[in-house]
Amino acid sequence: MPSDDDDAQTQDKLTHAQLTAIENEIKSSQPLTSQLLPISALLHQYSTTAANEQQQSAGFIQSAQFLSTKYTSLRRVRGDGNCYYRAFLYSLCEHLLLRNSNNNETGGSKEFSRIKTTIANSLKWVCQFGYEEMTIDMFYEELVELFDFIETSLSAADNNDKSASTAAGAAKDESNRNNAQQQLHAKLNEENSTSDYCTWYLRVLTAAQMKSNPDRFLPFLLADETNMMMDIPTFCSREVEPMGKECGMVTVAALAECLGVKVVIEYMDGRLSNNDNDAAVGGIGIGRSGEVVNHVFGQIHDENDEDRDRICLTLLYRPGHYDILY
Repeated sequence: MPSDDDDAQTQDKLTHAQLTAIENEIKSSQPLTSQLLPISALLHQYSTTAANEQQQSAGFIQSAQFLSTKYTSLRRVRGDGNCYYRAFLYSLCEHLLLRNSNNNETGGSKEFSRIKTTIANSLKWVCQFGYEEMTIDMFYEELVELFDFIETSLSAADNNDKSASTAAGAAKDESNRNNAQQQLHAKLNEENSTSDYCTWYLRVLTAAQMKSNPDRFLPFLLADETNMMMDIPTFCSREVEPMGKECGMVTVAALAECLGVKVVIEYMDGRLSNNDNDAAVGGIGIGRSGEVVNHVFGQIHDENDEDRDRICLTLLYRPGHYDILY
């Protein structure tokens, strides 16, 4: 007769097998980041909802209609609990690549150098907050190599710019730019590779930012009933560092502030703004009646030229999930 321990082991195996099956299904049906999709795909998703769910989807349909007046495209990100960090990584790299290779953009090279330097110096910095260099070095190196790849692509584009005064030169420049973007997309869609390694290191940067300034972030944990009994190190070990843990407002703010970028998040939760500015940690609630509320985190643009040149990432939030907006 099987013992209780045998029954428990059998149940653990069944649970693990079920989780593995779900994970494999997600991998087979969702790329880490999709190709660029028209913003109409968002409206189509909710317009084709089953009849018994239409009342619940009415707010999402109105939100999708509003967003279609502001944006032209979106890029879906795999819903595996890492979507915010993955969306942040992809959007940041894409902005840096296209911004620097576009002659109409100003401040691109300076902004790339600033962020690349921040990342290059980050290993020694995060080790001040309890991380072992030997443990995280591989993940750090992956992010450094990703930025080296972007820099190499930018150098090639810069060389081509010198010969782009003719129509043929301009066409070649555009072709090289598209090729570099395709290479970046492929690189960030390899399973168990660059995207996952860099995503985890972004989690480390987020945790280190919170630990470096606990007085800034602790009040927001205390205001959240699910986290109010945790200190910053405990919160980071449970909610930030493990892969698959979803990202909340406080961690969104921490990562944006760590790398000095501006992150705009459109909150599509099925409700519309009623002209109340819904303040968030480090963010500014923006919205008028009939509009989707958005929040701004990190670097805020002002009249300062240096601030105006900072990267701005725009993401879409739906309950428990983030995608990229264009």
